[in-house]
Amino acid sequence: NKNGKYRNTVHIAGIKRPVRVFGMEQIPYGAEYANAKLVKRPSGIYLMLTCYVPVNEKKTETGHKPDIGLDFGIKTTITTSEGEKYDITVREQGRLKGLQKKLARQKKGSGGWYATRHLIRREYERLANKRRDKANKVYHDITKGRSRIVMQDENIKGWHKGLFGKQVQNSALGTLKSKLKSNPNVIVIDRFFPSTKMCPECGTIKEDITLSDRTFICGSCGYTEDRDRKAAKTMLLAGRHEM
Repeated sequence: NKNGKYRNTVHIAGIKRPVRVFGMEQIPYGAEYANAKLVKRPSGIYLMLTCYVPVNEKKTETGHKPDIGLDFGIKTTITTSEGEKYDITVREQGRLKGLQKKLARQKKGSGGWYATRHLIRREYERLANKRRDKANKVYHDITKGRSRIVMQDENIKGWHKGLFGKQVQNSALGTLKSKLKSNPNVIVIDRFFPSTKMCPECGTIKEDITLSDRTFICGSCGYTEDRDRKAAKTMLLAGRHEM
């Protein structure tokens, strides 16, 4: 009602009495509900709401930070042209491995087998939530106050099949890339652009650079820089040329 007395109580089809839903205080008072659906997760059943908030209640951010370039990697998952590095990896804990070993020893279809499988699903849900949370925090930190962000359209799905596939799967790179690509302030450079090989000072392409080379040294002008930061700077220059 208007007084908010029953605001956390909803009626769900098939259930005769109202059900109390926690977390409703996150929704601004006066928001318009578009749709709602029940979602079953290993940790429980949740009510997902889509709401519309009046325009005057939306937060607006004005750009005041300098333009930035981003380099996606495996060892250090995100490196910026300003030299900041982010690790958005959430590794599997020993508890998950222990549960998987326990499941392998149990008789398939037994009560204990189903109980262990449910615990494994809850553990995967917890890991997915932690990765999503990390991606959201890094996304907010990178984009807040910036009018231009430049990134490369890396083939992250292809990285899953490589030598460091497990590391990539444990990171939130895919989630972060999707969020960035949907931002109107983000410029996406073609994945075949030689950001790692190109010198940002003279434009020379260094063909002999390898994965083990962590410092970029230009043979023409002598420019020296951390490999990942140099790649982010090169992408930023490329993004400015595309404007």
